[in-house]
Amino acid sequence: MTLETVLLALAGPGVALATLVYTIVSQRRKANADQLAALGQKFGEADKRLTQIEGRIESLPDRDATHRLELSLAEMRGDLKALTERIGPMAATSARLQNFLLEQAK
Repeated sequence: MTLETVLLALAGPGVALATLVYTIVSQRRKANADQLAALGQKFGEADKRLTQIEGRIESLPDRDATHRLELSLAEMRGDLKALTERIGPMAATSARLQNFLLEQAK
């Protein structure tokens, strides 16, 4: 056997082996590309949700604004107590006036 005969005898299995390796590598590459595409889509969805959440958080009142609201509510509570004290005598006068008018109507 000459060297050319040996090379020709090994050429067929060599080409088949090369084809097998190429097929395996290309299939893995396609699978990896599909996985990367799916991960990219999930990342895009997560980024969109994060942007929405950040927008909602930015519209919430901060610590100082919340403190000012608490102080305003406390002030309003005090004003309501003062109004209640002032309305009490007027309600009693109104009730007495109503009783007087009902007695006069009899």
